[in-house]
Amino acid sequence: MENSEIIDALNMSFDDDLSDFGDDSDADPDYTLDSNIFSSSDEEDSSIPHEPNINIFPTHIPSICGLANNSTSCPVFNPNEEPFGINPDIIETLNNGSPYDFFCLFVDDEVLNLLVIETNRYGNSLYTSAQRPKSRLKEWVETDIVEMRTFLGIIMWMGLTPQPSIASYWSKNDIYKSNISNYMKRNRFELLLRSFHCCNNNECPRGDRIFKIRGLVDMLVNKFKNCNIPGENLCVDESIIPFVGRLSFRQYIQNKRHRYGIKVFKLCTNDGYTVGFKIYAGQESVPGMGLSTKIVKELSEDYLDMGRTIFTDNWYTSISLANELLSRSTNSVGTLRSNRKFNPKNVINTKLKKGEIISNKNENNILVLKWKDKRDVLMLSTKHNDNVIETTNKYGNKIVKPKVVFDYNKAKGFVDISDLRGSYHSPLRRSLKWYRKVAFEILLNTSLLNALTLFTTVTGNKIGVTEFREMILKSLIQKSEISQISQEENHKLVTCKRGRCYECYNEMAKQGGRQHAQKVTRKVQTMCIRCSKPLCLDCFFTTHSSKRIKF
Repeated sequence: MENSEIIDALNMSFDDDLSDFGDDSDADPDYTLDSNIFSSSDEEDSSIPHEPNINIFPTHIPSICGLANNSTSCPVFNPNEEPFGINPDIIETLNNGSPYDFFCLFVDDEVLNLLVIETNRYGNSLYTSAQRPKSRLKEWVETDIVEMRTFLGIIMWMGLTPQPSIASYWSKNDIYKSNISNYMKRNRFELLLRSFHCCNNNECPRGDRIFKIRGLVDMLVNKFKNCNIPGENLCVDESIIPFVGRLSFRQYIQNKRHRYGIKVFKLCTNDGYTVGFKIYAGQESVPGMGLSTKIVKELSEDYLDMGRTIFTDNWYTSISLANELLSRSTNSVGTLRSNRKFNPKNVINTKLKKGEIISNKNENNILVLKWKDKRDVLMLSTKHNDNVIETTNKYGNKIVKPKVVFDYNKAKGFVDISDLRGSYHSPLRRSLKWYRKVAFEILLNTSLLNALTLFTTVTGNKIGVTEFREMILKSLIQKSEISQISQEENHKLVTCKRGRCYECYNEMAKQGGRQHAQKVTRKVQTMCIRCSKPLCLDCFFTTHSSKRIKF
């Protein structure tokens, strides 16, 4: 689905099921809910004078209340003409770059080195703590950047070709036949997955719920910001990473496709590029500020004071947030809950017929507008007036709606574009620990989608998400030939308990059956430490010198 199709679909609807948190810091205790009012979610302060010039006509053609001041004196975007957009160095150096080149802007050697160091640290601790002599953990050897690329490539591969279980990818059953075994053995993959880590557990501060992932998230978000400075419009919204395990900050959202999961807040540009990413780990108290206002300010801090416009749904939007953003020369547009503090009562309580509009604007140029469509729609804006525009619905019929509603629906698709793209062949599996799920989400979904946005903009080549994943996967996996050569250094013979040579036994079994093989296969006292198989000297060199991997 193209971005324009997503936005067109959003222009036909509103965010009914928006908020799943309880942030009532900005709720008016004296307000009585009107069931006809459509609302969406959020928080805080600054009163609107109740002096509207109301003029409502009993007609289905939109009619507008007169405003004492219908001008829009709002912050102007980029008055100092500071540079914004994609980093010029990227445009110059990657004009003919491959998808993998753009992916490496985010998942580069710095990120991979962090994963290698912490995975080795945790893997070594598992090795030393293993009690049983034949425990698979005793097979642990340290990984490197090349093997980590291969590991991430296999995770991405699994998203493109789903199987019932991880072991199915290495199954000899023709139904599940896969070439993954050519690039990494199952035991090695499972050891890496078991040991995969992003932090030093010994440095975890008390009470930090997301310490296990914080370092990786901060590193990648900084790279997102450095590669692309957003333009005028930004959107703050929430997404969910599916997770059904036990977790203190797991969220339950009844109306979502994935009802249980880890809530993340995103700040996105109009092409779906994610510039901010915050994991919700539970209520964070800030004196004098609600959670939703705190999240908006925290995500957008680097982009304030430039006349930008931030679009939010009703969990965030409030008079208080609008005042906070106006104080930082930033516009606010969003749907509004009818029970917010300082909402103009005459606008909230007025009964409208379909197509009618009533609005009010205070001395700070904050507009609160109610429009009757199928039901009442409440909007707040610091850059719009009550003008209406003519557009068409999905049936091709002409309709008239307030411009603030049209602009909001268009902007609200920023995060939806990112979420929809990320749902195509997601590498996330049900059995993963929560921090590994978040890591793979931001490494192989968010980073990849940002790379796709940069790729299409810089090179001008339009490419689908699936094809883009495939091209990056091939580049990651092709590095494994180098990995296989370097890993052969770890294949060495060591003494062991006497046993039949594995390769000789298989060869004899093919010729005369198992009983024949048991009689004629010689026993040896040597084994390959990496393969964990008894091998004679000839079979050891024959087996390891013949390994040449092709994709």
